[in-house]
Amino acid sequence: MIKESLRIHSTNSSGLPRVVTPGDGVRICGHHFPAGTVLSVPAYTLHHSHEIWGPDADDFRPDRWDSITETQKQAFIPFSVGPRACTGRNVAEMQLALTAALIFRRYDFELYEKDLETREGFLRKPVRCLAGIKRLSN
Repeated sequence: MIKESLRIHSTNSSGLPRVVTPGDGVRICGHHFPAGTVLSVPAYTLHHSHEIWGPDADDFRPDRWDSITETQKQAFIPFSVGPRACTGRNVAEMQLALTAALIFRRYDFELYEKDLETREGFLRKPVRCLAGIKRLSN
């Protein structure tokens, strides 16, 4: 459920910019990028690609992770990849798992928004999200 949540709603949608190092440039997927070019891989685009995730790429389907392909595994980059990826990834993943387990054990949620509208920037943020929360009895 956590991976699917991060796929659908990545915190950093625009990708982290990287500068092509001095020299002859770099060739990616048949395209040449000269030295000094700023490139980034937008996580939102990868995470919502119908070519990678199928026709239901925009749908929240936690069961898709039961049989993930190698392409999907490589396209899942909520914390970026490589030497400049998020250094707090392991702590963040542990906190997400612990927090989700505690919250869903103690509370019942009801979402009142049909569609979640977001504001784009370095971080993707919901414009609003109306939800009801009810404490479960012990």
